[in-house]
Amino acid sequence: MDEGSSFSAARRRRRAPSRDVTISELTGEGERVAVLCTVVSFDSGRLEGIVDDGTGTARVVLDDVLFAERMREGSLVRLLGRAYKSDDAIIIRAEIVQPMDGVDPALYRRVRELERRVYNESGF
Repeated sequence: MDEGSSFSAARRRRRAPSRDVTISELTGEGERVAVLCTVVSFDSGRLEGIVDDGTGTARVVLDDVLFAERMREGSLVRLLGRAYKSDDAIIIRAEIVQPMDGVDPALYRRVRELERRVYNESGF
């Protein structure tokens, strides 16, 4: 790869990692988050909807129309993006929507909790 390439490592913009959280844990201060949730409703014309993870609900706004097809009512998805607060609502501006249908949400959360404990105990 030549140095002038837009794909060179030196020129790529690196994003901060997303933190796996529940909706009830969101502060809405622009933090980068990953939330496993169910789509309650979605308006594909406005690219926004409501999601619920069992701890609370949040409004979601998509950055990219390509992810709209993944936002079917009742679908389990993992949203990666930034969380903001508006009035009394939490808004997740989703940069990525991962389909998670077929994943057991309780098992997923259990694995994430075990990962947190391991990393916290080992100092990572």
